[in-house]
Amino acid sequence: MLETTFVPPRAPAVRRPPAPRRAALALAAVGLSHLGCDVGDYPIAPTACDDWCLVTQRAGCEEDYPEGCVSNCEARAIGRRFPRCEPEWLELTECYRRAPDADFLCVEEESRPRPICIDERVALTACAFPLRGQCLAACLREARDCERPALACEARCRSQPPGCDEPQRALYACQLGQPADCWSGETDTRDVSEIPCIAEIGALFACAGIDAAAAP
Repeated sequence: MLETTFVPPRAPAVRRPPAPRRAALALAAVGLSHLGCDVGDYPIAPTACDDWCLVTQRAGCEEDYPEGCVSNCEARAIGRRFPRCEPEWLELTECYRRAPDADFLCVEEESRPRPICIDERVALTACAFPLRGQCLAACLREARDCERPALACEARCRSQPPGCDEPQRALYACQLGQPADCWSGETDTRDVSEIPCIAEIGALFACAGIDAAAAP
């Protein structure tokens, strides 16, 4: 798998004072309704972003801020930015909802999913960004088949060299057309000619101006 992309630095987390979340209030309202309490004063129905944050912030991490998650989701979620992709977004939300809490873990103090719901994640990304969807499909499949961490796949596939769409497309098509290559750079003793998709890797390196001899 190509390991030469650069991931932009993560924006520093912004701490906010605790504030009630609509999703949390909605759950409370549901619970109170079962107790026969009046919930008619609950002012705002939960939105798809409330549901998204409820099903993804599952690991109890230090930087999980529900109210910030909802605000960020409303502004940046693919299902909001690309209305045509809302069905795929909702499908992914439902897949995460069905997953157990153990399928989420803390990464940089934020909840992240393990390599689950791969088909739904790929479908959502491919809806909005077809080339990125191919990259994600190849990366997540490798993570699953080679038992490697998949947590960086989305970030990796967002940070592709500009102006190299065709070499990227050829590489991902080649990788998806054969079994995952589970050799790692540290232990790979194969001759260069034996590495799958080496021609496509070389073409992408050349397009991106990367010295193949210096690449990890």
